Amino acid sequence: MAPDANYEEVERLNAEDYEPGVHQGRRILPELTAPAQAWIENEDLDRSDSVHNSPGENRRLLSPQVHQPVPKHKSRLQAGLTLGVSNTPKRHAKCPQTPKCVKKQKTKYQKRREKLLAILKPPYFIVSMIFFIVCIHIWLPEDARAYLWWTPGAWWREPWRLLTYGFVHANAVHLALNAVVALAVGWCLEREQGWWRVVCVWGGGVAAGALGAGALQPRVQVVGASAAVYALLTAHLPNVCLRFGHIPLWWFRPLSVVVLGASEACWAAAHAPPVPARDDHVAWSAHVLGAVVGVPVAFIVFHGENDSTLFIKVCRVLSALVLTAGIIAAALHFTLWHDVDY
Repeated sequence: MAPDANYEEVERLNAEDYEPGVHQGRRILPELTAPAQAWIENEDLDRSDSVHNSPGENRRLLSPQVHQPVPKHKSRLQAGLTLGVSNTPKRHAKCPQTPKCVKKQKTKYQKRREKLLAILKPPYFIVSMIFFIVCIHIWLPEDARAYLWWTPGAWWREPWRLLTYGFVHANAVHLALNAVVALAVGWCLEREQGWWRVVCVWGGGVAAGALGAGALQPRVQVVGASAAVYALLTAHLPNVCLRFGHIPLWWFRPLSVVVLGASEACWAAAHAPPVPARDDHVAWSAHVLGAVVGVPVAFIVFHGENDSTLFIKVCRVLSALVLTAGIIAAALHFTLWHDVDY
């Protein structure tokens, strides 16, 4: 048989042997030894003797023993052609595109409604405190309310007066005015900072107002939550510093503090009596001390997006020092220099 015929037969057999199988959409490499690849020229060929030798006699078929086998693939599965395999990420594979898994887009009406409900969310502490004060004013007898007033000479024996005077008001107009202002200045503050932080500011303002009135106006019996309301008002200044750029109408809050403070000062100057009174005089010192204490207390207990800035850290350190100095000064005054009048 002619060599060309053998060559064609070998090529046909090789093509049949190399037909790859398919398993689950992936090609499987055969484990057969690689057969002869091609015809090569005889190494002993003498080109000068080409007259006596035919071209077919100078070629020989490579045997599988002479030729080195083709190295096997590490894996029988060829990571090439893959059929029927999804390229969907894992997070989407767990949740197919069904109506239950698809997140619904909120309409403009729903977004506006949620925003309006967040704004109208009532301040629970402020509302509860006003309700409690109204109940005390309506149903508590006058004799019982007298044990809640702030009197500088009696609070050493009755220390609850340092805070309870904020629950008692002189008349209905005094109560209504404090309730309206407390709602106006405390609504946004409690919604942005939380109720317990507002409680700290409220309590700090009430205590500072009592101590300030006892030191600067020792003959005045103090009632009402005006000191706490002024503390809530000035607490907006630290709130703006802590959350600057993340709250609406930030410029309106310092303006409100300035306007209300100026109006309070003008009203106090216009209605100042010629001689010190005992009972009917306004305790302006309680208002001032409550407003002053609201700033350092808010810097310490409030939080915001700008907590890590250097300015806020410095303000908090200074606030702690101011509060410590104020407590020491009040303790020394009422211990050493205060004239006790029972």
